Amino acid sequence: MNNTKNIKNSGFFKFNLGELNLAVVTDGVIEIENIQPMFAPNVQKQELQNFFTNNLLRQDKIELAGNVLLIQKDEKNILIDTGSGVMLSPLGGKLIGNLKNLGISPEEISEIVFTHAHPDHIGGVIDKNGLLVFKNANYYISETEYNFWMSDEPDFSRGSKNEFSEFEIQFARQHFEPLKSKLNFYQDQDELFGFLKLENAPGHTAGHTIITISSEGEELVHIADTFQHILLIEHPEWGNQIDSDFALGIKTRKQVLEKLSATKQLFFGDHLPFPGLGFIQKTEERYHYLPKSFYTI
Repeated sequence: MNNTKNIKNSGFFKFNLGELNLAVVTDGVIEIENIQPMFAPNVQKQELQNFFTNNLLRQDKIELAGNVLLIQKDEKNILIDTGSGVMLSPLGGKLIGNLKNLGISPEEISEIVFTHAHPDHIGGVIDKNGLLVFKNANYYISETEYNFWMSDEPDFSRGSKNEFSEFEIQFARQHFEPLKSKLNFYQDQDELFGFLKLENAPGHTAGHTIITISSEGEELVHIADTFQHILLIEHPEWGNQIDSDFALGIKTRKQVLEKLSATKQLFFGDHLPFPGLGFIQKTEERYHYLPKSFYTI
């Protein structure tokens, strides 16, 4: 049998939202082999294994997509986050190559909006030499998020501070440094460019933000890292140890799931299976993820 890891696909998926041209561009994949305690840290191992078995998922690792959203309007090429870049896993850092497959060079990116400052979302801003990749872009981040990572002692007292937390802190500071002259701050409920509404959804990080994209009566909700895997959709209370505030992360996750199920809004998840577009359905027992159907001709 051929090695499927060498199979090359297009690396992007294009669609429209009103008058906006959108594309989901893959940055690769994140493999997590030690599922616990990162996910469901307080859940019995057998219960977690039963979940994976019932959903026909492998039990030895979790695979998270690295989906990055590109929005195009007029002369603007806007990225929501930048993927992991070249400093994390060799399975990531594919954004630039796939943007080029789409016909867009890094120099043509005009704006970058960060949902939060975890390594797999800001890592793509610099290359292996520490130089800016998107030289002509203006950058936007929640002021709350920026202040959290740049504070003398980022507060992880409601989460789980560990060696990875220290890595995250240093990573954020290293990647913010070359952006200082180009960095703009946004606040909760701000709007950008006439079609992005920014809403603080804290817990995963202090300034973690979901973005509602609107055009001509159509909407798409970018939920960032509110839930990265279907286990946190069906069991939002199981939690994610990467959340800087574990309990608040659960509360926010439940609120977002409830709203999406009630409004039946299309949403985008940057770690759900490519292209990460779907809906939330609520039954008596729990929430369920319904991927949006697509066709090609």
